[in-house]
Amino acid sequence: MNRSSRMAPAGFTLLELLVVLAIMAGLIAIAAPQFSQLYSRVRASFERADLEQQLLELPQLVRQRGRGGVLLDPSQELAPGSAAADIVPPGSGGFEQWETLRLNLPPGWAMRVPKPVFYRFNGACGGGEVDFSAPPALLHYNLIAPLCRPRLAEANAR
Repeated sequence: MNRSSRMAPAGFTLLELLVVLAIMAGLIAIAAPQFSQLYSRVRASFERADLEQQLLELPQLVRQRGRGGVLLDPSQELAPGSAAADIVPPGSGGFEQWETLRLNLPPGWAMRVPKPVFYRFNGACGGGEVDFSAPPALLHYNLIAPLCRPRLAEANAR
């Protein structure tokens, strides 16, 4: 039998496999940071949508409870003797008729309410502003009366 007539063994050599693995490792090294950034942007987008949904649901929550609510800075509390108790509108029955409304902030987010936002027992409110921040983003919402619908007024990436 002739050597040239023999069939070559099927398969890949070790060198060919190493070259393919090196190329794949290079592509993964290039793509991994991009996927990480994409994941961060998508997560922030979902968190922002959740915060907007919570703001939209506040009037319904107040109506269900049957008493007024106040959206305050997280550092403030509506309790007897607190500075926040003095901000309840006159003729509204005193702070006992109001409860502090809270939002569930995602980890890493902070909320600032420049002036308290009052929700009456029927869900109506007089409007206001809310700021959310999660580095590097700052979101400023105007709450449009009478149902305090959130409208994004400004979004900054610092």
